[in-house]
Amino acid sequence: MNRRNVMFTGAAFMGLLALAAACGGSNGYGSPGGPPAQSATLMVATDARLGGHLVDGNARSLYYFAKDVPAGGAQAAVSNCNADCLPVWPIFHADSVVVQGINAADVGELTRSDGSKQTTYKGFPLYYFAGDTAAGDAKGEGLNGLWYVVHEPAYSIALLSKAGEAARYLTDGAGRALYFFARDTVGTSTTPPVTACTSAGCMTNWPIFLTDQVTVPSDLVAADFTVYTRADGMQQSAYKGHPLYYFVGDTAPGETNGRAIPDWQTIDPAAL
Repeated sequence: MNRRNVMFTGAAFMGLLALAAACGGSNGYGSPGGPPAQSATLMVATDARLGGHLVDGNARSLYYFAKDVPAGGAQAAVSNCNADCLPVWPIFHADSVVVQGINAADVGELTRSDGSKQTTYKGFPLYYFAGDTAAGDAKGEGLNGLWYVVHEPAYSIALLSKAGEAARYLTDGAGRALYFFARDTVGTSTTPPVTACTSAGCMTNWPIFLTDQVTVPSDLVAADFTVYTRADGMQQSAYKGHPLYYFVGDTAPGETNGRAIPDWQTIDPAAL
């Protein structure tokens, strides 16, 4: 398990609360209901460990929360980091955002349940980590298996976790759930997978997932994702030898309606 996947307790938690309060409201820091920054910059920083990831104009790392629901289509983003969470994970928001090295069209905004605003990037609400005390820090990466820097170029495969559930599940970079089929033959280091989803009806309901570029959060291993050629000549991505699919009944990020179908399930990386 990642050493960061621990909960803050006692003096360490109180210290972070004090630190979060000390961060004030500048450059997007602050508590809901406080005055937002008038303007802020979003740009990309690069380091050897994490690669390219989103930061503000002061090189403060920005994160996504796996419990959130990303925006997609007509669905607005939903933040599930609330009162007990926000002192440690202050929101990023500014009335005006200046972008450097990213597409301004990927920057959005959500209205939180308390009426305050929060900036989003590619549909994901943005946060700071109160434990990052210096420019370039990314100490929140992988914390509790739920917090990850916002990679740029974007993750091609990400992790989400539904509210009320402990397990995480694999998604594409936009937060659309990925599935495995229990009837498939799992691939090994010497043999490719074999899919049992070959009929027109199955492939319509369970479209193939394929990505040639594997960019993943630090709790995943890129080498665990492979591409193989199916018997029909099509290519498909697999995770630890399990072919990966979408479900046609999932129409927005964060949906996992395919779990109700026998032999199909979302993918908890810890369970494979």
